[in-house]
Amino acid sequence: MSTRLQCLLAMLGLSLIGFGPLSITCLIGLHAVLARPDWLLRTTRALYGRPTAATGLTEPAPNGWLRLKVVAALLALLLLDIAPVPVTGAIGLSVVLLRPPWFLELVEAIYAPPGP
Repeated sequence: MSTRLQCLLAMLGLSLIGFGPLSITCLIGLHAVLARPDWLLRTTRALYGRPTAATGLTEPAPNGWLRLKVVAALLALLLLDIAPVPVTGAIGLSVVLLRPPWFLELVEAIYAPPGP
């Protein structure tokens, strides 16, 4: 099964679960930004057709300001997702279907190795 189809099915499932009082999609996003698990970078690169070599990252991203902005955006989406429509899941679906360049750039920047 292709990475795109797997991501699409996962986002559809998360969108359906998102109709509850708490957005699990936002919580997964917060975890991904703060912990930087290898699976997110591998999956994103595979979704965009990029090499999927292991990262071996252990240090925090050098751009703490970027990570703070992404966390703030996800927290805002978490509050917005209290409404009857799961906004974060819809954004996730659009990322999987449209593969906008900004998402790959954002993930690459979050996972960028520390600079000199």
